[in-house]
Order: sequence, then structure tokens, then C-alpha cells
Amino acid sequence: MRNVVLKNITDKADALAVEYNKTKDPGIRDQWFKLLKTVDQYPEPRETPPPKLGRKKILGKAAIR
Repeated sequence: MRNVVLKNITDKADALAVEYNKTKDPGIRDQWFKLLKTVDQYPEPRETPPPKLGRKKILGKAAIR
């Protein structure tokens, strides 16, 4: 899902960049920057770290009170 959204944003940004290079219109430049700011709404998925292997802590009676 995220890759499809980013592909769509990238395609739009590329089209705006080409149009800006032809016209040098500052409004198109502003649209390009605004479009790139929307990428922050789609954070990279985090990988879950592997479970820690090792001894379990055994609490003494003093820690339970």
C-alpha cells in the first residue's frame, strides 16, 4: 500500500518538475514542495526486533512486596 502511494506521489512530482523546468513558474515549484511534504504522512514500516533469548529474571521475595 505504501509503495503504491509513494509511486503515485513520485509520478506527480516528476510531472511537476518537468512542467516547472519548461515554465519556471514559482507556483508550480511551490506545488512540488507541498507534494513532497505529504511523503512524511507515510512513515517507513518498522521491522520488529527479534525476541531476546536468555534467562528470565526471577524476582525474590523482597521484590514482590
